[in-house]
Amino acid sequence: MTIRPLAKERRPTLYFLREIRSFAPVHLDTEVDMTRVGNHRTAAREGGRHYSWLSYVLYAASRALAAHPEANAAIHGRFRPRIARFPSVYGKFTMDHTVNGQRVVLSAVLPHLQVAGLDSIQRQVDHYTRGDAEELPEFAGARLIRRLPLLVGGAAYRSRIRPLRTRAAAIGSFAVTSLSHSAVDGFHSTGGTTVTLGLGRIVDRPVARYGEPAVAPLMRLNLTFDHRVIDGAEAADLLTDIKQALEGFEEDIPTEDTDTNDVGELKQFVSAHTRGQRIPLHEDVLARIHTDADGDGSWTAEWSRSAEELERQGRLLDACRHHAMARFPFVDGPSRRKALRETVRTFDEWRRTDRDIERLEVDLPAGRVVAWATGLSDGVRRPVMVVSGGIVTVKEAWAPTLSAIRRLGLAGIITEMPGVGENTLPYDGDSWQMFSGLLDHVSDRADTSNSHVLALSFGGHLALRCALEDSRVRSVLTAGAPVHDFFSDRKWQAGLPRLTVDTLAHLTGEKPEAVLDRMREWALRPEDLRALDIPVRYVTCTRDEIIPGSDAALLREHVRDVELLTHDDVHGAPSHSAETQLWLIRSLLRAVGGKAPMSLALGLLHRLARLRASVSG
Repeated sequence: MTIRPLAKERRPTLYFLREIRSFAPVHLDTEVDMTRVGNHRTAAREGGRHYSWLSYVLYAASRALAAHPEANAAIHGRFRPRIARFPSVYGKFTMDHTVNGQRVVLSAVLPHLQVAGLDSIQRQVDHYTRGDAEELPEFAGARLIRRLPLLVGGAAYRSRIRPLRTRAAAIGSFAVTSLSHSAVDGFHSTGGTTVTLGLGRIVDRPVARYGEPAVAPLMRLNLTFDHRVIDGAEAADLLTDIKQALEGFEEDIPTEDTDTNDVGELKQFVSAHTRGQRIPLHEDVLARIHTDADGDGSWTAEWSRSAEELERQGRLLDACRHHAMARFPFVDGPSRRKALRETVRTFDEWRRTDRDIERLEVDLPAGRVVAWATGLSDGVRRPVMVVSGGIVTVKEAWAPTLSAIRRLGLAGIITEMPGVGENTLPYDGDSWQMFSGLLDHVSDRADTSNSHVLALSFGGHLALRCALEDSRVRSVLTAGAPVHDFFSDRKWQAGLPRLTVDTLAHLTGEKPEAVLDRMREWALRPEDLRALDIPVRYVTCTRDEIIPGSDAALLREHVRDVELLTHDDVHGAPSHSAETQLWLIRSLLRAVGGKAPMSLALGLLHRLARLRASVSG
């Protein structure tokens, strides 16, 4: 017999089990006829798509949870218990991984599952189950906790999962755990959430259909609920709804109406903006939205209603941000047009408390560019920082950037891409000239010979093109900008989100099926990249669903002075916004020639932000 310390790899499981000792678990179970799901799965496989049984359960259960808000909740506190009802459904699932030769259970949380399609769910499941647990950044927190001393690791774990405000994002609002790969018919588990589903294997068993014996693929579905939060009747209704959703499985098919957007895609892609801009109450608003048509529950109506309430409370900047979300992704009718007007109005009222923020209106041959500016009113000719978002971001979203630019000793101009917001320029092959036009407009009030452009996504592409022609641009800082392969790789283009293609079509005035062909000539060639003799700082994401990773590789290969920050994240790096912002500011300081102590301080903050993100993961 050998006695040895608990393996470090099992410490997170130990901390988890200690935390759930206060649960009051009650167990229910049922059998589910998986015939409809199996038929759908077979048809999908014949069409080249693979869906796991787990993904179907996550899909069905999340929609059932959304209809049972009492169960989509969590409790905390022994003597003064409090319950949080979550506005969105976060599904946790467990998986079997081997870490350092030790077999362990890991878990991942998928957000906003009640509006996610099967394809989206399966992509996320594959990411976690097929990835290397020792490399995936989402498991960095678990890796860190394993290395910490027991008392410290336990405290770190508790600090992450106990607060109700972050509970859903940390461990989900419901959990699914499966042993269906083995000869297990059913089992009950407590996953740290009010509701946990346990999946057994799917086996052909005799059933009665229309009074006749038949054989059907049956799955034992077990539900464990925390009796402190809900009672048996609620749990039984929930289990019944999940069973019926699986037995009568029908996938929600996104509308083919080209006049409306897919709400699931809207919610998915807006997360980078709500996190990066720290937009308050966004989870509550998103939970109320179920359509992109007009009326209650629609995208524009719910964001606008929230904006109006924030304005009544005197929170003008927050109201502006919510109006901007109501306009997202582009103006396609009266409701979003009104939201844009309200975005500009509330920003204009907010900025009147700051005398150094002024409105610029620049008339160019092809249209008008509107911007907000700072650092131009006191007669000092400062270096210039021009800021622009991508194809869905209005200039008002950059409001806090103005004061930051001013503190860095620069003149700042925040604007938006052609066709976005108040910019009436067409989005075409000459759009990069808007940056030069803005610099011309302020050349008598700022040192435009020392100009720097921070432009994200498609705005970054315009900035790179401008830098090739305008020597006043001394550095370009960007994130997720298309360079070459986005414009030329037809295979990559075939997998682009519909929202991206529709937005590009709107901005260019082309039909969605023709817009990418029109943009093909916009690709930057290797010789163009070699001609860039300025610092280029680029943030790339390994799971970017819009910009191919090969574009970042081209920059690394051909640009002389290039630095890349790589995140394992989706487009916009919503889980790494703090790190991205600090890295870009530090890069700007270095390009401008800022003071070393400030650059060092920002470098330290950047490293701390990366560590914090790792622990949160």
